[in-house]
Amino acid sequence: MAAKIKQTRQNRLARFAVSAMFTFAGATMTIWAVHLPVVEQNLRISSGAIALVILASGMGALSAMQIVGALVDKIGSKPVVIGANILAGLALVIPALATDLIQICLALFVLGFALGSADISMNAHAVDIEKAYGRPIFSAFHAFWSIGGVIGASAGAAALAAEIEMPVTLAVVGLFFAVASALFTPLLLDTSKVKVAQVDKPSKTEALKIKAAANAANRPFLKMMIALGFMGGAGALIEGVGIDWSALHGVNVLGMPKAEAALSVVVFSSAMAAFRFVADKVVEKFGRIFVIRWGGALAATGIALALTLQPHSMSLVGWAIAGLGVSAVVPQIFAYSATVGEESHSGRNMAKVFGLTYAGMLGGPAIIGWLASLSNLGSALWVGVLLGAAIAVGSLLIKKSK
Repeated sequence: MAAKIKQTRQNRLARFAVSAMFTFAGATMTIWAVHLPVVEQNLRISSGAIALVILASGMGALSAMQIVGALVDKIGSKPVVIGANILAGLALVIPALATDLIQICLALFVLGFALGSADISMNAHAVDIEKAYGRPIFSAFHAFWSIGGVIGASAGAAALAAEIEMPVTLAVVGLFFAVASALFTPLLLDTSKVKVAQVDKPSKTEALKIKAAANAANRPFLKMMIALGFMGGAGALIEGVGIDWSALHGVNVLGMPKAEAALSVVVFSSAMAAFRFVADKVVEKFGRIFVIRWGGALAATGIALALTLQPHSMSLVGWAIAGLGVSAVVPQIFAYSATVGEESHSGRNMAKVFGLTYAGMLGGPAIIGWLASLSNLGSALWVGVLLGAAIAVGSLLIKKSK
């Protein structure tokens, strides 16, 4: 009984710690995002150049995910979470030091690498905690990412309104996150010990045979992982539309002041956070496919309304609907990917899905920037509507989880 109580307490502490990590990651993303108009103005670069900046962060995240998935499988998620979250906090400071397009792209590559490493390791650890709990809690972790997004966007908007210089804001927030992450990490589950604790260690020959058998068993699931990754990428690109481009839409298309335009990021992230707290219950009643399908359809509807309704206060209604719809799409795709394939390859399988998803969130909006340079930002953002519809249609091809 005492051991069970101790384990329950450890699980709760780990859940608290990982929820905090998700909060930090979400805040890091949005406090940077609301400063995009400042970067555009200070560096005197176009929407197409901003697209290159976002693409650089996506490439950084993709680079990280080629490494982190295998690392998690090898040494466990805990040590990777520790290093990745501290790095993400420190990396937030770097973009504030950039003085030209090349420097800002390099800075965003580093930030993307750090955030990508944090994301895959946090989600892997969240899967471990969910297994320890024995019930669905996965979407709740992503709710804290959205809460972090609201905090970051709100803090960023307040800093812009107070005319605080971007280097000061990013330095203070980044250092705080790095220190806070370091303080929370001792609460995580010790997955590394679980992974290495083997009574009968196989010989080198036996180990190679076991590895080959596991590779063969996992191979049939690779197509499914790629399909899930593309759907996750579509959902993440929609999130990127709301987080990376909605404020710029308010400034460049609707002519709003920067601080007021940033409210679209706040509203979008708030709607995402609200539904993610109840998404597990909805999934339990209607299934993952239901949530993915109708989430995509609702996101498409919301973005269409945001782009057609005026004034700005009415446009915010559309962004709220879009955030509500897309909120559970990516988390449920992640949760499904964790249950598919060989268990020994779970980190690498998730990394494939995460890699394509991050390509959508951080690199995909670059397409919007290029389209905006060809026409205008208002027209380019209709890509989000098409992707929401594609998710709804694509969900018809996904097998229902058991």
